[in-house]
Amino acid sequence: RLKAAREMQVTSDAGTDLRIALAGARVGGVWGFSTRPGSWSHGPGGLVLAFPAAGAVNGTLVLDCGDANLTFKRYLADPVTLVIENDHAVRVEGASPDAETMRDYFAAWGDASAYAVSHVGWGLNRRARWDALHFHDKADSNGTELRAVAGSFLYSTGANEVAGRHTLGHFDLPLRGCTVRLDGVAVVDRGRLV
Repeated sequence: RLKAAREMQVTSDAGTDLRIALAGARVGGVWGFSTRPGSWSHGPGGLVLAFPAAGAVNGTLVLDCGDANLTFKRYLADPVTLVIENDHAVRVEGASPDAETMRDYFAAWGDASAYAVSHVGWGLNRRARWDALHFHDKADSNGTELRAVAGSFLYSTGANEVAGRHTLGHFDLPLRGCTVRLDGVAVVDRGRLV
């Protein structure tokens, strides 16, 4: 369904309103197993992704309390708003430590591409658990399970070969409670698979 769609729209009660053009996007997923030499995967599987072409993403992404910043391996204590124009987070709004450390991390790379979208998608794994970060030491987990939670929305920044951007900076930001529509048809409704 994602391969045939022209646009993804993501909204939430927290204020997210994001539009993603899908023309030229590379679409894929993570199944949790690998079937041929030279390929890789990670567990748990159950994630559908799109790497948008350049200039495809605009709007507002609101990370609410309890959403996750997997680069920092923590749940957010306070909302953080990313204002996205032409693929790039042009503003990181919020006065909390969560917002401040995100601004610092973006700026540390000294690279405009670190602020740009890498990939977007949603989780399909009904057995994956949102509370998984609580059960592992930071050194023992990359938060992969939160990316795959059924109905979660994933927004990631950093390298995107489809858009011709390469950078070392990267955020993986899974959110709960979003509605994801493909060409106006909901595939996720307020955090629940349709």
